[in-house]
Amino acid sequence: MTRTLEQLRIQVEKLIKQQGKTAPVAAWIYTKEDVIDYPDEETNVTEEIANKVIDSLDNYDHIYTVIFDCIDDELRELKVL
Repeated sequence: MTRTLEQLRIQVEKLIKQQGKTAPVAAWIYTKEDVIDYPDEETNVTEEIANKVIDSLDNYDHIYTVIFDCIDDELRELKVL
């Protein structure tokens, strides 16, 4: 789910209240500064294009599938130990 930095801050504050400040978390955050056109000499794109690219990342369900598969793999590995 894409969201604004303000929305992310609010969500993080809720999670801290629910789980505590020392709860573990894994996160990947991409902002408009990460949307770079490498073939064109690492040039940042316009804000409009960057926003469209970031918003489109939700369309890649396989990212979530891979993360959940990794969680399952880690759980299986821990059960073996």
